[in-house]
Amino acid sequence: MKENNLVNQLIFKVGLTEQQISLIDNKIIIIAKHKRIPVLEIIESSSDNLAEIIDRLLIDKYKEMLLRNLEEKLHFKVQLILKDYDSMREISGTIIMLDKKIESYLAG
Repeated sequence: MKENNLVNQLIFKVGLTEQQISLIDNKIIIIAKHKRIPVLEIIESSSDNLAEIIDRLLIDKYKEMLLRNLEEKLHFKVQLILKDYDSMREISGTIIMLDKKIESYLAG
């Protein structure tokens, strides 16, 4: 999904290395691989708690920007965005729930 990669580039200055997208009814599920920001690796080695706080802030900003892009550019009505990131495996999971089935948006 182009919007997902764009938001990652804006926040982290790095794009995704891989992403898989599943469309199910009114849900978009994204599993993505991307490199951890080097400065966060340094912070994590010094303070797990601080790294968790920064990760949470970055995820919240990501969700805010993705929501705006999906609503403004694709005209989706987003009900919910859930995201988690596993820093050890460098894999994130995102679930986007829309107000109606995806087919409704694609049909015009």
